[in-house]
Amino acid sequence: MGTTRGRQAGSAAAGLAIGVGLAVFGWSAIGPDHVVFAVAVQGGFLVMALLAGPAVVDVGRSRYRVRPVERPIYALLGAGMVRRALDVVGWNRVVGRMRRSESGASGLARFLRGTEQSETAHLLGGVATAVLAAVAAATTHTQGAARILLIGFLLHGYPVMIQRIVRAMIVDRTSRKGSILPDAR
Repeated sequence: MGTTRGRQAGSAAAGLAIGVGLAVFGWSAIGPDHVVFAVAVQGGFLVMALLAGPAVVDVGRSRYRVRPVERPIYALLGAGMVRRALDVVGWNRVVGRMRRSESGASGLARFLRGTEQSETAHLLGGVATAVLAAVAAATTHTQGAARILLIGFLLHGYPVMIQRIVRAMIVDRTSRKGSILPDAR
């Protein structure tokens, strides 16, 4: 277990270095007001989040509980439409194959764990986005801050909402059938 924690800490440090490094390099090479900077930095934040996410996926497990008030909010923000668009282009099929290595209750638990890992990674990317946008706004780069927030919301906000929608649907469906799932609360 100590080796796993050491690897997670190393991955988290590497991810943080990549995310911060790309943000600093992009700021000086491209400039914070350019749309290319906003897109490039989100790529770095995604790599950062994927590397750092496993270290914090089990912190605050109650955050994975989807409350009834969330679904209507996600619907108003268009998360269902984005999810359907991802179905049409085949992205959800690719992700589903990656998560479905087993079948049955064990496979379902792994699938739910995958939604938690993805949500955690995107939350980290969202936090990094908010921090960078605040720095851009504080340095009078308001147009850049708006672009960073918009692209960050598209690349991190919608995935978080979609993971929560999928997890809620699965938990609702399995609780109606009386299935016992690992406690994700």
